[in-house]
Amino acid sequence: MSFPECLLITGYNRLKTLQESSMSVDKDTPALILIVDDSVTNLQVLGSMLRENNYKTAVAENGEAALDFVARRKPQLILLDIAMPGLDGFEVCSRLKLDPEFSFIPVIFLSVRTETAEKVRAFKSGGVDYITKPFQREEVVARIEAHLQLQRTKQMLQAANEALEQRVRERTSELMASNAKLEEANIALRVLLEQKDESRGILQETMVSNLKQSVLPLMAQLESEGLTSRQATWMSMIRASIENILSPAQKSLAQQFGFTSTESQLADLIKQGLSTKEMASMLKLSQRTIDTHRHNMRRKLGLSNTSRNLRSCLLDLESKSPASQ
Repeated sequence: MSFPECLLITGYNRLKTLQESSMSVDKDTPALILIVDDSVTNLQVLGSMLRENNYKTAVAENGEAALDFVARRKPQLILLDIAMPGLDGFEVCSRLKLDPEFSFIPVIFLSVRTETAEKVRAFKSGGVDYITKPFQREEVVARIEAHLQLQRTKQMLQAANEALEQRVRERTSELMASNAKLEEANIALRVLLEQKDESRGILQETMVSNLKQSVLPLMAQLESEGLTSRQATWMSMIRASIENILSPAQKSLAQQFGFTSTESQLADLIKQGLSTKEMASMLKLSQRTIDTHRHNMRRKLGLSNTSRNLRSCLLDLESKSPASQ
């Protein structure tokens, strides 16, 4: 399941839980409605009507008392008259909407005023509805219930959104932690591979060095002393095997400078400090042929018009190769 799908399911489940919880609370906890009117008769009529419909009620006879009550109790909805001594309904509603702590409370205006301008002013001050007096009981109850349900839905959506945002933060943190662990593992693997390559290079250099410094000179000495045909056959097989072993180490020069197989072998012998005569004897070539190969090697290395020593150049190249580092 993808991350967005997981969030959608989480949000749906959260919203469903909140809705079920809200419905359960609504059955056991009637909404508290504040009635604000300077007419005692209106307060009594509205209070009786709302209590008959399972609402709790509180009353305030002026704007100051209404603001004081809201600060202490926070009703779920306010029925607000417009014409009152002191603060009128417009001012009371405007003050409530300016305070983030109370701005969410729906305010329904009740007034004998029927002018369009008054209704527009009521909505501009923050009211959610406007009921004219005399009112119909069923209409008032229906409007109250509709706005309470709308308010509950808004609160559920807000809670679900907060839950989703929290889940996103948690999931983002989890992904960052996982990415960090993967990066650590990747670094560790890269280090291991580098160490493996380094160890392989060291082993190869050691093996090549031993062959060049110990085995090949001994073979040259044996060959110079004369061998039987059987011994010569075995020696040829041994030399071929050694060349196969040395060939990977010789590839860099061959690939970089176009050395032939014989030139690569000569490069190894030159680095060991062998003379032209010694190399000719070891490779079964004439000294003239060795000189020709040396000339070609200098040309390929760009040393034709310089006095630089061929051996020092080859040793420098070897020291700069990845395997020797």
